[in-house]
Amino acid sequence: MAELSLTVARTDPKPPLGQPGASCLFEMRTKDGHEANLRVEASTPVSEQEARLLYRATAQVTVMTPAGVITGVGDEAEAYTRRSEPGFKYAEYMVRARTGNLVVKVWLAVGGASYAATETLASKALTLLKATQAAVPTV
Repeated sequence: MAELSLTVARTDPKPPLGQPGASCLFEMRTKDGHEANLRVEASTPVSEQEARLLYRATAQVTVMTPAGVITGVGDEAEAYTRRSEPGFKYAEYMVRARTGNLVVKVWLAVGGASYAATETLASKALTLLKATQAAVPTV
């Protein structure tokens, strides 16, 4: 994250909505004062079948654009992107993966005078996804 020059302003460790697991939202600022956010979420439904349903539900409710399947990080994995202009350039990248009954979602969004490179956001998000997967046991 140092490459993005982000400073954490606040954290919010609310658990995933309606699922067993853990998550944290990091509200940050760029060095030029723009908004940035990182949410890491690990949900552990009681069964692999419930994890599949949770994994698929995210695709049905997100407003982000599918960016393709990601290989090598689980039984199922894919990425999403979005760019918007809420008074500044805001680039978002989300990757989510399911392995057994574990569903991990990492969402990284960075604002600025120009859009953060998708490749940079993807690299950071995938690193966090893999670290989270390694830290959380599956059934």
